[in-house]
Amino acid sequence: MKKLSFVFFFMLLFSQYLVGQQVPQFSQYMFNPLFINPAYTGYKEQLYVQTYYRKQWSGVDGSPETFAIGADGYLPESRIGVGLVGISDKIGAQRTNAVYGNIAYHLHIAQSSYLSFGIGVGYIGSMIDGSMLSTGNPNDPSIPAVKNQISYPDLKLGMFYYDDSKFFGVAIDNMITPMNESGTTDIFVEPRTHLYLSGGGLVELSPDIALRPTFMMIEDFNAPSRLDLTASMVYKEKFWFGTTYRTALDYANRATSDNLKKGTALVFLFEFFVKNGLRIGYAYDHNITGFDVRNFSTHDISIGYMFAPNLVRVVSPRHF
Repeated sequence: MKKLSFVFFFMLLFSQYLVGQQVPQFSQYMFNPLFINPAYTGYKEQLYVQTYYRKQWSGVDGSPETFAIGADGYLPESRIGVGLVGISDKIGAQRTNAVYGNIAYHLHIAQSSYLSFGIGVGYIGSMIDGSMLSTGNPNDPSIPAVKNQISYPDLKLGMFYYDDSKFFGVAIDNMITPMNESGTTDIFVEPRTHLYLSGGGLVELSPDIALRPTFMMIEDFNAPSRLDLTASMVYKEKFWFGTTYRTALDYANRATSDNLKKGTALVFLFEFFVKNGLRIGYAYDHNITGFDVRNFSTHDISIGYMFAPNLVRVVSPRHF
């Protein structure tokens, strides 16, 4: 087990280069878009509650750990989706908690095509516990002697197109960068804006089997972009299983080492609709190239429950 202080400072040092270290990663992005794009809010036209847990780089002390919970519903008369999202992200001695209120308007643009516009207004609190850190020098001025905290607002914007067989989404977060002038909080990594592009479709191969290709690209404008390419099979609209190929895209030559430029991973995932609106999903990540592939494996689990609708008219199949 690597020491907590070493892991934390390693990630802090390279956080400007590692895509996804400032924001939680979601290998099951196709099952949990509510946590990424506020325009998705209300898409299912039902009250939907979901949770998500991710343990990144299992076996490494202080590695990233994320827990998220969200709920969203739909107001059919006004075509408005409303939702609430809470996220807790922990990396070493730093913990970040955030809560967002989402609202989205779903514009009917064709017989079965919609374009939604969403906004998420959030409040973020970040804390570093100095008692968990050590550099070997008890008088190191860079290590806070107590818990160091900072809070700031956040704003997310998103757009989401969907119809019977395909979808495309774009979202951007950290629209409000905190003004941090305090010398006591220099150890915090300044949040950066991230752009998310996602899309996918559903191709019926037989009455019982369908292919669902999806993708997500994350851009933080400072490091190589991250691209997830996923192909999953759907059996009787009950069982999903598939594979994601994750790679770095260094089209702007931002990488400072070959590890960052060529880092790739494979993700194996599945989702199962149990019954009565309950679904369970699981994903396993494993690095192929980049950091030490023997140590960096990741597990995440998602659980969702869709409440039975009352007067809900689902106008297109909710495959996404």
